[in-house]
Amino acid sequence: MNTQNPQPYTQWELPQGALARLGKGAIADIQYSPDGTRLAVATYIGVWFYDAHTYTELALLKHGQDQGVTSLTFSRDGTILVTGNWDNTISLWDVQTGQRRTTMTLGDAEDEVWAFVVSPDGNTLISAGLGGKIQFWDLHIGRLHFEIVGHAYPITTLALSPDGKILASGSNDFTIKLWDAYTGRQLSTLTGHTHGVMALAFSPNGMNLVSGSRDKTLCLWDTTTGEKLETLATDIGVVGNLEFSPDGTFLASGSGDHTVQLWNADTGTEQATLTGHKDGICGISFSPDSATLASASGDHTVRFWDPANGTEKTIIDGHIEWINSVAFSPDGSFLASGSDDEMLRLWDLYTYTASQTFKGHEYLIEDVAFSPDGEILASASQDERICLWNVNAGTETAILDHTHMVTALAFSPNIPTLASGGEDNAVRLWDVDTGDQLAVLTGHTDVVNAVALSPNGRTLASGSEDNTIRLWNATIGHYLAVLTGHTDAVKTLAFSPDGNILASGSSDNTIRLWDINTCQHIVTLIGHTDTVETVAFSPDGHVLMSSGGTEDNTIRLWNPVTNQQRAIIKNYRVRTLAFSPDGRTFASGSADGTILIWDRATVEATYNLAHLV
Repeated sequence: MNTQNPQPYTQWELPQGALARLGKGAIADIQYSPDGTRLAVATYIGVWFYDAHTYTELALLKHGQDQGVTSLTFSRDGTILVTGNWDNTISLWDVQTGQRRTTMTLGDAEDEVWAFVVSPDGNTLISAGLGGKIQFWDLHIGRLHFEIVGHAYPITTLALSPDGKILASGSNDFTIKLWDAYTGRQLSTLTGHTHGVMALAFSPNGMNLVSGSRDKTLCLWDTTTGEKLETLATDIGVVGNLEFSPDGTFLASGSGDHTVQLWNADTGTEQATLTGHKDGICGISFSPDSATLASASGDHTVRFWDPANGTEKTIIDGHIEWINSVAFSPDGSFLASGSDDEMLRLWDLYTYTASQTFKGHEYLIEDVAFSPDGEILASASQDERICLWNVNAGTETAILDHTHMVTALAFSPNIPTLASGGEDNAVRLWDVDTGDQLAVLTGHTDVVNAVALSPNGRTLASGSEDNTIRLWNATIGHYLAVLTGHTDAVKTLAFSPDGNILASGSSDNTIRLWDINTCQHIVTLIGHTDTVETVAFSPDGHVLMSSGGTEDNTIRLWNPVTNQQRAIIKNYRVRTLAFSPDGRTFASGSADGTILIWDRATVEATYNLAHLV
């Protein structure tokens, strides 16, 4: 694999028209390469390779434009990387070249892969998942040998004995089954867990099997007799990951309570509890020399530990949970993003690095907004609070209590006022200087999903789950009009630069344009096949941009004069869009945990529908 890429990793494997990628995608799994030189990290955008000694990025294997990787494993000789993918496929990658050898399509959704293992000789791949079947594949050509019915419920985990002769499968039916790994013949059924089995690991000598379960226990089994020898631990959190160190000294377990436990593999006694992660563990892996344990978490960090003393060596970050909101600073130098990991980030758009990280919320961030002078950054969260931050100092200046989940924010362009919408079905106006609440605007009968202020600051629009848009006098807070026509929730709003048109996007899959002066519906834009997540006008007013939900996965550019689509970009569930102040670039934030910065001119030329017919 070529690891001498001269470009910064923010520019690797970009779609055409994109200038940079901020964030590296949410983490799903990790594993050391057999030679110990690299750590592979499965993410929602592909597989990242890190140098196992310097912890720097080496390469990115991109599975597809809108398809991430859920799990991975190496062949024992390290020449092949196997990935389980979102699109219900398994891919085989040549580790030396970084090229995909083949992809196996598994068919129906009921065959979705949840676990797989590779035989010691590197010839066979065994996979299992949602359908309860176990499938045996020729690893070299990607052909199915045979399959067996493994469990009546989904199979959540697989493990192979070190000699490759015994296969263990764990299921949501609370059982573990042992199989002849060559013939698929069932050998025994191990019972005793009271909830689904989530993780399995054979001891290095193959005589014992350890299982972790949703019942928060860790159990040790004799693989010859099928007898449960002992319960190693109880009430340690849902155990989702297990691995023995290659030298047989330690057993590591990762659980949903944010911790990794180290156990003495001979005595079964706990040696240490490794703390530092802020969310459940999604992957663990020992280095081949057993000197380092890597753990990955839902907090989207990878931490490296010394198992001998339980101390942390270092950490890899830069992986992010899905992005809910982005906003450019007024001078275009920075981009703010809010995400499900409760973090507010400020990105330097000259270096494409996170220049500041703000931590103040206790739940995911729904929206972010800059004040007109760029000095204040506001963030809204499900924790029922709005936080105001001094951008230059990097400090929190005020907390505005909303009493309900806050979904949307918008600054007035000419007075120090902030509008917010939330789960209390109301719009609130706040004095940014004092933190005082100025008004509560009521009338909606369901959650307010969006708020927008006209360029002159006089008109406030709010969109709700009640399918309506309400217009308000933003200065005195008086109700002006209600706009009806959407047949499902209104999710997003945007004023045109001249303030004469309001665009609304809805769960009815449509965009509607409204004349603000007459409060009349102008036109309905049809094209998205799922909820319209966000709409945004370019600063020159020549483009209206929109994004669609999971069943749509597109960014669409519209001509707001002719009402025709100009371009379509296929991209995984874009949750938020924003144009830069000069209109030359735009940002898209996605549920895959990344932000893409796009060159508008290149996008319009590359994805122009006139060229794609």
